[in-house]
Amino acid sequence: MKVFSCIVFLFFSIHLLFSQSLSVLVHKGDSCLQAKNSSLAIQFYSRAIALDSKCSMCYYKRGVVYTQEGYHTEAINDLYYTSLLRIAQKDEVLEHTFFLIGENYKALNQLEKALENYTNTVLLNPKNHEAIESRIYLFLTLKKHKEALDDIKRLRRISSDKSNIQSLYGTYYLAINQPKKAHKAFTKAILLKPTESKYYLQRGKLLQNQENYEDAILNFSKVIELDQNNDEAFLQRGIAYHKVNNILAGCSDFLRAANLGNDEARVQLEAHCPH
Repeated sequence: MKVFSCIVFLFFSIHLLFSQSLSVLVHKGDSCLQAKNSSLAIQFYSRAIALDSKCSMCYYKRGVVYTQEGYHTEAINDLYYTSLLRIAQKDEVLEHTFFLIGENYKALNQLEKALENYTNTVLLNPKNHEAIESRIYLFLTLKKHKEALDDIKRLRRISSDKSNIQSLYGTYYLAINQPKKAHKAFTKAILLKPTESKYYLQRGKLLQNQENYEDAILNFSKVIELDQNNDEAFLQRGIAYHKVNNILAGCSDFLRAANLGNDEARVQLEAHCPH
């Protein structure tokens, strides 16, 4: 009897030590992630997985870091395994796991697989605004216009952000080649939320495509007024300035965009601006 008691005590002692070691490694990984030391966070999560190959949270957290760092294949592998381990639980972690798998497939330009995982997210939570919106843009990219419109209507029923809904309608109308309706929708979005820079950017690009460069410049300038680090706005305004033969202003904008990390702006600088 004493021998049996000793064995039981030893078993629970080892189990407790194991659990403490696992939680310590995960905690250290979390601390490294908060300190923006992604590589060290991955190391701690990997050590935790080596201790417990069924630790779904360990795979999930490592998958999140891989996603942030652009290691998309590695992220998909970790997150897929997370989904297998948590499939019966149907909790918030599983919901976000499917969403992140979709994000990684989208980054790899595997759009159908991305769409499948966004749909899994919506099935788990029909009110997940982020997944529905991501699916709308994918539907439009894949020219599944009816499905995109259905999702916009779905989001409209559950979202209080009316300006964003108008922006999505504008994007939809652009996709089906109805620029007048797109312009009207983007303008409604701006009237509803005049401090949102992306709506001016969307309308500016539309005006630029219609060769209305002066009005496009006004919209891109408004974007820059609201967000001085918007490299896309500097790029697009630079293009518009060149179209109206304001070469100096255009090259200045290309330079600003390039300094903010915009690769297309560097190409424009080389092609159009004197050294």
